[in-house]
Amino acid sequence: MIRDVIVLGGGTAGFLSALTLKIKLPQLRIRVVRSREIGIIGVGEGSTSDLPYHLHGFLGLEQTRFYREARPTWKLGVRFEWGPRSHFNYTFTPQMASQLEGVRKTHGYFMWDDFEDCDINSALMSRSKVFARLQNGLPDIRRNFAYHIENAWMVEYFERIAVEHGIEITEATVDHVERGEKGVASLTLNTGERLTADLYIDASGFRSELLGKALEEPFDSYADALFCDRAVAGGWERGAEPILPYTVAETMDSGWAWQIEHEQHINRGYVYSTAFISDDEAEQEFRKKNPSVKNTRIVKFRTGRYRRCWVGNVFAVGNAHGFVEPLEATAIFVICQALRFLAGALEENDCRISPTMQASCDRIIRNLWDEIRDFLAVHYRFNTRLDTPFWQACRSDVALHGAESIVQHYRENGPSMFAQLDVLPPSTSLFQLDGFYTLLLGQKVPHDRLYSPPPAELAKFNDHRIRTAVASKAGLTIPEALAYIRHPQWTWTPGFFGK
Repeated sequence: MIRDVIVLGGGTAGFLSALTLKIKLPQLRIRVVRSREIGIIGVGEGSTSDLPYHLHGFLGLEQTRFYREARPTWKLGVRFEWGPRSHFNYTFTPQMASQLEGVRKTHGYFMWDDFEDCDINSALMSRSKVFARLQNGLPDIRRNFAYHIENAWMVEYFERIAVEHGIEITEATVDHVERGEKGVASLTLNTGERLTADLYIDASGFRSELLGKALEEPFDSYADALFCDRAVAGGWERGAEPILPYTVAETMDSGWAWQIEHEQHINRGYVYSTAFISDDEAEQEFRKKNPSVKNTRIVKFRTGRYRRCWVGNVFAVGNAHGFVEPLEATAIFVICQALRFLAGALEENDCRISPTMQASCDRIIRNLWDEIRDFLAVHYRFNTRLDTPFWQACRSDVALHGAESIVQHYRENGPSMFAQLDVLPPSTSLFQLDGFYTLLLGQKVPHDRLYSPPPAELAKFNDHRIRTAVASKAGLTIPEALAYIRHPQWTWTPGFFGK
């Protein structure tokens, strides 16, 4: 029977773990052990549309307070400066799978030449707008957005909520981990205190103090698919730049650069491979592209995951279990998914751990990490924008793993959704075929089913584009939308996220 839980680590993964378990299983005693001296990576966070659901739907955290204290901006997707197009937009909406009435083919078949305005979110992104307007002029806020958020602000918000829910916080570091037959027997802190628990959550980041170091779980590398191993991160205070409703992913000589938008700050970083560029050279390329950048710092990482996330009485979340790259903001997604599986398993089993439930959670989360690896591999394998040694190596050597069958299906059939139950079942997929097709079509990867629509179908689709463009042009910018939700009379629709 699990009654006492210790969460090791006080970043996003740690406090989100503590909150998720306490809110869903309030009978548990939960203690977070963290050290401010260790700090957090804090490079600015992008997310997927799963984070708003997890916070406000699954956990029921009140939206008005979240916007006031965590101060997020909205993200509709990713703008890729990638491949032969000037750019293409990846959204949290089904761009490829949507289909107009009276048209035989899905949208994807109409987007080989022109990727613009097939979808309202993509059209809004292209015009730096975040929401369309309702007839009364108010923002038409739907559930297909994510957050851009400063890591430090989000962690501070989580900590305040944690204290209010009765979660104990201990300021300390771990000097010694004692192993036992169930996994971890105890933690000895630098204060001399010895702590024991029924369940230990390892949220210690790249150090993986419990899963990796103490329990010595094997690590499976993703280096054959993801060549980058370092990032230089920086940013600057916002001037007259518009607040963009998307993350930028820009092709660089030996990797790629992100840009994350905050209300007063712009966060920028360059993810690169030290096999092709030195830290100093990466810094120079980064600063040449971004002269406004102030101080920078280097973040070292390795891509991959530990073989299991749940070993004995230790459950690892976030970077303590695995890491891919900042591309697609998947880290927080996996944290939220893993915590929902853990909370659900404990609820279902009356707070007892069973080997079969552990094995099920491991398989589900392992498959999530592997799908993310495969999805990111498609980014690298087919990006023809630059012909530097790094990108030449990516195009020739990146292993596609599970994406190989998806790419083959696309090459033979185009962006067909017919076989998605077989190729990539929606019930088990994070990105769905729609997401993979967005990348493949966005990068103009050739396929054998180019479609020449009849004039009547083409007219319908072009009319759809025109209406989408008109709606997006009349949309609201992020500052305009923030003004609405900060107004004292603004209220969120009950059950907006399904709670």
